[in-house]
Amino acid sequence: MTNEDILKALGNVQEPDLGKDLVTLNMVKDITIDGNNVSFTVVLTTPACPMKEMIMNACINAVKLLVNKDAVVTVNFTSNTSSNRKDNKSILTGVKNIIAVVSGKGGVGKSTVASNFALALAAGGAKVGLMDADIYGPSQHIMFGIRGERPLMREEDAERLDSTY
Repeated sequence: MTNEDILKALGNVQEPDLGKDLVTLNMVKDITIDGNNVSFTVVLTTPACPMKEMIMNACINAVKLLVNKDAVVTVNFTSNTSSNRKDNKSILTGVKNIIAVVSGKGGVGKSTVASNFALALAAGGAKVGLMDADIYGPSQHIMFGIRGERPLMREEDAERLDSTY
């Protein structure tokens, strides 16, 4: 088995959302071969990829069917997320991406969608924070079964904050 053999086999594995194979999309990294043991990393577009298991099974099957039926295949995952920001300013230190769930109308399920979205991303391995900016009655505490708690608030030095942004 060679790296080229593995890449050729993985060239038959399609990324379900993007409609092209993993090799063409440059999503295969760090191929290691040691006897019958093969490992590599698939770089996903999001850490919460819902097709992760399907992609893993397709990769294992491709290597076993097209390269070596006795191969012991280990598929590792990582993710590359990107931003459309053009400046290099950090709005929130340590925060890579911000996703807003918004609507101009009340009662349409924004809190429910935001809660479920946060849980799904966290279940997929993403580090998630959730803020409910509903000034009339934030409902996140209800969504997560927390009663009788109040959000922690603290005063910060306004001068320091102004210089940060």
